[in-house]
Amino acid sequence: MFFTFGDPDRLSSIGQEATDLTDAKSKIEIAVIDDNPFAPREALLIHKFRIVELGPDIRSVDQVSTYSIIICDVSGVGKAFGSQLEGAHLVTEIRKAFPDKYLMAYTGMTYSLAITNALTTADKRMEKDASIEAWVQTLEVGISEVVNPRNRWIRFRRALLERGVELFDVLKLEQAFIKSVQNRNQSYLENKARSLGISEDFKDLIIKFSANAVAALVGKSLGI
Repeated sequence: MFFTFGDPDRLSSIGQEATDLTDAKSKIEIAVIDDNPFAPREALLIHKFRIVELGPDIRSVDQVSTYSIIICDVSGVGKAFGSQLEGAHLVTEIRKAFPDKYLMAYTGMTYSLAITNALTTADKRMEKDASIEAWVQTLEVGISEVVNPRNRWIRFRRALLERGVELFDVLKLEQAFIKSVQNRNQSYLENKARSLGISEDFKDLIIKFSANAVAALVGKSLGI
């Protein structure tokens, strides 16, 4: 049995306003992991997206910690991780570390069942010859997801529940997240994570989310 005092804040109290895509595009950097020059880059820059090419030699998922949207080639990248699945494995590892990020797998080939299964962790799969209209539409969807505090938390909350964090602990974390956004102070969520009796792995996951996603959401740079 447990008791609560007062009413919890509703998640609907944050992130309900429409996204200003023009403003969001100017502030969200999109990381591309590829062993070749990213073909749609110039056209996407004309559409006012901010594209940052990181190359193929990602040696730690922390190298993408500051990017909310990541486009990853399936072959020829992430070889330092030692997996034959290359980019598909890298997408999986990024998802483990940053479940709130919007991930796009980028491929021009048909792959094995193992690679196909690994790519299910991506939000979207894009063909290398996809039209610029498809790229623009998909990236605008991704931006709308990651700049909206409510949507960003729902993505992260789903991962916490799937990984076995107790529902009541998730509720406490959600209240701390709402308070962080309302007060523009990420420390509420960080402090709550440290105070709960959850594993160190979960604490680290939540603190990473706070240090990257929440810090961006509460920052003046996104105008929230």
